[in-house]
Amino acid sequence: MKICKRICIDNIINNILFFYILSLYLFTYREKFNIISNAIAAILVITIWMKCLYIKRKLIFNNFLFIYILFIIICAMSFFVAVDKSTVLSKVRTLILLFIIMLSMINYIDNFVKLRKFLISFVYSGFIASLYILLTSDFSNITRFGSELGNVNAVGMMIGISATFCFYLFLEEKRFKYFLLLITMLPIILLTGSRKSVLFFLMNLIIILYLRNRDSLSKKLKFFFIGGILFFLVLFLVFKIPLFYKIIGYRIENVFSFLSGKKVNEGSIYARFYMIEVGLKMIKDRPILGYGIDNYRFYYSRVPSGRETYSHNNFIELIVGTGIFGFLFYYLTHFIILRSLFKASICTKEKMICYTFISIIISYIILSMVLIYYYNKHFSLLLAVGSIVNRVIYNDLKTEQREEILC
Repeated sequence: MKICKRICIDNIINNILFFYILSLYLFTYREKFNIISNAIAAILVITIWMKCLYIKRKLIFNNFLFIYILFIIICAMSFFVAVDKSTVLSKVRTLILLFIIMLSMINYIDNFVKLRKFLISFVYSGFIASLYILLTSDFSNITRFGSELGNVNAVGMMIGISATFCFYLFLEEKRFKYFLLLITMLPIILLTGSRKSVLFFLMNLIIILYLRNRDSLSKKLKFFFIGGILFFLVLFLVFKIPLFYKIIGYRIENVFSFLSGKKVNEGSIYARFYMIEVGLKMIKDRPILGYGIDNYRFYYSRVPSGRETYSHNNFIELIVGTGIFGFLFYYLTHFIILRSLFKASICTKEKMICYTFISIIISYIILSMVLIYYYNKHFSLLLAVGSIVNRVIYNDLKTEQREEILC
């Protein structure tokens, strides 16, 4: 009877989790609707902890959470050096709420069934968001699509996460429906015109395929062959299909032209490099204490041609905001999880799920130079779940196999 009740409660939580993840795609970047996402998050957290109390479960508090708390403390201490102290309090509040959701997820997902449902929730949410963009966009007006759901770069990254998990499920389960979902989402990533989203998805595929095929020369040759096909396929779509070229192709050309020293007709590229220059000067003046979390915007508004906005660079934003220690503690969470995932991939057969999380985390680290994500809800969820993949695998192993994963 108790087992039946647990399964029933788990089904309820899984459904709430799906709607929460879907709400992140549909509402979190829309100012008037984000309250819906926050309300579903509250219901999810309450339901998870009610279940934990019901089954008298022991609290799980891993190294990732411990380091993340230290990061929040450093962010809170930046209050004393901040120009705008209310902004620090607001951002710390956001980080604390994220911590509560991450703690809840870590204490809920304890087997592969729940982990798979978590991944599928991301896949279907990305697919639904893609359909929404297709159905609501005006294709007679060629522009970057996806603004109906908020910032087009953020939308592109979200769907990129979904497409990555979809790619993993297709490789693992060989089910045609995942291929159909994947080819539905890929054009939407291109239609957002987000260069970082295209690069993000490509890097994920390359990392997954490399890790999967690195064991022998024949597999490495297979990796280069498949990787080459994917690379040239993306080039063909971006530069040879007129619709995609008008939205993202010329934007990619602008980056290469800028890096080669040519003049480009895209002010955002010059603005972002200028933001980095300003940030580096600020870091040089105050590398230890920083200027207060999320306070870069106020200093940037005072420089010539500046305005009140974030730095578009996670490295700069964290070091300027919290000093070198906040930066180190935040990225330490990434490396703790990566170490755990690599270790689990060596000791178990469930390598692909490890490789998928590894690819996403590494890609985010690389893209830190062009986006800010330390308070991103999607990635925070992925970090939390990534930190327990090894435990999930361990729980599903037979007793005699468990010693191997602890090697």
